[in-house]
Amino acid sequence: MSDRLEYKGFVICAAPHKLADGERWKIHTNIERHTGGGVLIRPFSAANAFDTRDEAVRHCLQFGRRIIDGEEPDLTVSDMT
Repeated sequence: MSDRLEYKGFVICAAPHKLADGERWKIHTNIERHTGGGVLIRPFSAANAFDTRDEAVRHCLQFGRRIIDGEEPDLTVSDMT
């Protein structure tokens, strides 16, 4: 599974972190917007934890899509356009 996904003019980069217990993975996602002047990057995290890195990556990418689609009320990329 790829850790990157192009979606609606953005690039979602899954970067899950292993929790201190060493067994579970926490969601961390960077959303990038490539412009003529460079790259804008915004990090996002969620408290959800998953048993495997692959599962966490899948949820990171879904989380990024929800943010871009405006489905996460307190998280936005609208100022990156």
